[in-house]
Amino acid sequence: MVVVPHWRFEQKAGKQGFARIAGIDEAGRGPLAGPVVAAAVVFAPGFRMKGLADSKQLSAKRREELSQRIRERALAVGVGIASAEEIDRLNILAATHLAAQRAVKALGLAPDYLITDCLKLEGIETPVEAVVGGDQLCASVAAASIIAKVERDRLMCGYDDDFPGYGFSSHKGYGTEAHLDALRTLGPTTIHRLTFRGVAWFESELRHSKTFEQLAEAVTAMENEKTARALRVAIGQARVRLPEREQSELEALFKSRLARLKLAG
Repeated sequence: MVVVPHWRFEQKAGKQGFARIAGIDEAGRGPLAGPVVAAAVVFAPGFRMKGLADSKQLSAKRREELSQRIRERALAVGVGIASAEEIDRLNILAATHLAAQRAVKALGLAPDYLITDCLKLEGIETPVEAVVGGDQLCASVAAASIIAKVERDRLMCGYDDDFPGYGFSSHKGYGTEAHLDALRTLGPTTIHRLTFRGVAWFESELRHSKTFEQLAEAVTAMENEKTARALRVAIGQARVRLPEREQSELEALFKSRLARLKLAG
């Protein structure tokens, strides 16, 4: 049975004088691959919207429908992402906090009160109410959970094209048996969380995306500064699709090749 969240947390904050109340939640803390994605949603004071629920209790089709409605009716929606590399570097909790802070900054307005699904978000000046089970109890947090889940699922479906054989569009990076079988056969990719149990014991070279392989091949074949300028544009356009690890590697390869061209010229 779907649990229907209520608006009492927003009402309570409103009575305390807060007007720009942001619900915050994340998606993707548990998977073995891909980023963690957070969302922040601000509704107008007194606004009510039916159909909201914890994203995990909704079908993919219903989440897509509600995500569109939320974006149409909310005062502001912000999305923040922390990459697999940042998760490995910082740990998943710190990376989740980072994604949430980025989501707040992406709102385009400054909220004066934050309600989260048990995220304390220490170190920020805005008051934070961390609600246990917030995605099931608080309407704004439930809305944020839907936005975050839809955005992350879209990212993982995109990675399915760039990393064939892993089934990212079906399991979204979670540790299903099919995903573990793919890891055993193919090894980890540049979007896997290398510090996570189930991935960390693999020592094979990381598999790169098709987009990276195509760009890297073009960079290696670069013959003059004119083609270099065109490739610089192509690399910039592809950055949104490239994992952070691949962005760094491709940038280093490009600089090295360009330096060799200049010396040869």
